[in-house]
Amino acid sequence: MKRAGLLLTFFTPIYIAAQQPMSLKDCIDYAVAHNVQVKQQDVVRRNQEIALNTARFSRLPSVSAAGSQSFDFGRGLTSENTYVSRNTQSTAFSVNANMPLFTGFRIPNEIKQARLDLAAATADLEKVRYDLSIQVAQAYLEVLYQQDMLEVAEEQLALSRKQLERVQAFFGQKKSSALDVAQARSLVAQDDLSLVQARNNYKLALLDLSQLIEWPSPDSLLVTAPAEEPPARVPGSPAEVFERALAVRPDVRADSLRVASADKGVSIAKSGYWPGLTLGAGLGTTFYRVGGVDNSSFARQMRDNFSKSIALSLNIPIFNRLSTRNSVRQAKLEVENRKWQMETTRKNLYKEIQQAWYNAVASQSQYESSRVAEEEAETAFQLMTKKYETGKANAVEYEESRTQRQKAKSDRIAARYDYVFRLKILDFYRGIPF
Repeated sequence: MKRAGLLLTFFTPIYIAAQQPMSLKDCIDYAVAHNVQVKQQDVVRRNQEIALNTARFSRLPSVSAAGSQSFDFGRGLTSENTYVSRNTQSTAFSVNANMPLFTGFRIPNEIKQARLDLAAATADLEKVRYDLSIQVAQAYLEVLYQQDMLEVAEEQLALSRKQLERVQAFFGQKKSSALDVAQARSLVAQDDLSLVQARNNYKLALLDLSQLIEWPSPDSLLVTAPAEEPPARVPGSPAEVFERALAVRPDVRADSLRVASADKGVSIAKSGYWPGLTLGAGLGTTFYRVGGVDNSSFARQMRDNFSKSIALSLNIPIFNRLSTRNSVRQAKLEVENRKWQMETTRKNLYKEIQQAWYNAVASQSQYESSRVAEEEAETAFQLMTKKYETGKANAVEYEESRTQRQKAKSDRIAARYDYVFRLKILDFYRGIPF
């Protein structure tokens, strides 16, 4: 018992944490933190950070050390201009440094381009998060819709069971026939099957949501419904939403940044027209050993042969087979291509916003109509229930009224969540977080 109590104490906090209700924002935050595509895009962004770091460090000098050991055998020329057979060996060490002083503004433009590419990669990461948020919102609202439909199915089953009890009571009083009782039982069985199907649809919707947000198990996933009702009308206009989207959409910002990056590519290509100036410095020493000759010691030669050098190297381009000119042309074409891509993105965005806005307007009208239809169906059902209880209506009329009420309620629920989702889409284009 003591061991079981310890296990219960250990696992209870995990179970309670897993059963914590999740709002739409909670689901989106969890999905963003665990989604593989988001992590992959973050790797791309971090790779651009490294590229920017590399571009910045290209201003620094490069330092290298070298060493060599050589052996020569056979005849060789002496200082007396005669040839003799002898063996020689030499050892050399050197340290060299080079630093670019002027590169035709290539390095500063490469740094600016890398900074723009990093900003574009960051915008791409935001775009992946935005798209994931839309998918999570759709799956989240589908769970809420199936949850409401489950409640409707439970309510319908409760009504059919109550109807069966009433018919059985009437049958005992000889006010209904055995056929009425059989029909009432059949209705209970049908509604019980509908409840099973509604429960399965709800579980499948939870499964889709849990898989999308990388939740461990759908059985431990609980979602909370927003309490507010959708607004009576769709706010704004397509033009207003488009203007907001241009300012906040990450894909539009990414295209603009890539156009600017391509402009820097033109400047980088033009740097080939400029001369380049490089500062170089070096340290070196050597050791020689000739066979059959009295050679100085290694330490003495290393000290005596020590040399230092410093140099400025100027490279003036004169003709490189039009390579620089063609590089500039290609860079300009890349700018043009990026601009057309940005224009395409904006046109597609405006079309998407127009379609989303008019879909929201249509969904709003459908939602308002479904609310009125549900109210009328509810009123008609209440009146039909009273008539049926007093024997002024038969079972067929009662069942028809009940079916119409169920359909009106289901239509209203579907219209409500469709309208909410359409509004979420417009908020998404405006840059309003869920």
